[in-house]
Amino acid sequence: MQKKSMITGVVILGLSAVLAVGCSRKEEQPQPATQQTRQQAPAQGVQNTTLIADLEARLKEDPKNPEVLWRLGDAYFDAKQFNESVKHYKKVLEVKPGEADLYNDLGLSLHYLGNSAEAIKYLDEGITKNPYHQRIWLTKGFILAYGMGDLEGAKVAWEKANALNPESQIGKAASEYLALVNKK
Repeated sequence: MQKKSMITGVVILGLSAVLAVGCSRKEEQPQPATQQTRQQAPAQGVQNTTLIADLEARLKEDPKNPEVLWRLGDAYFDAKQFNESVKHYKKVLEVKPGEADLYNDLGLSLHYLGNSAEAIKYLDEGITKNPYHQRIWLTKGFILAYGMGDLEGAKVAWEKANALNPESQIGKAASEYLALVNKK
């Protein structure tokens, strides 16, 4: 029972850290919901729909353009259409593999679809490509803890993320995860 409450604590901290730091390569910080932001939400949905339509049109002209595919994957991710984001991220991998950020984004999308095991597979591929990519280690820890209940594996990943740069936002988030997990 203690392990279950610890996982719940990790999840709560994880969600706040993911929202604050963001596991995706985007650096935008979510803002607290206010009356103004609630009114802007439909406009942002329209902007995202317009962006997706624009990117889809550009993709028809150049179906293997990795930048357009990746941006389209990001747009679908932002719209929480994770099936579509996975589809486009995988297409980028076909034409331009190697970017750790791409493996990170794909891993998160798969995790949000409930496929954490496949997510870890892609995260590990990304780590193989660039073992010094701090964000992918943070994401791996998050998915191991939240998606798979593997706190020991999560600790290893967060320790690596923290060791790479303890002063960065990502390093501090990893440190917060570790502090919670180590409170046994």
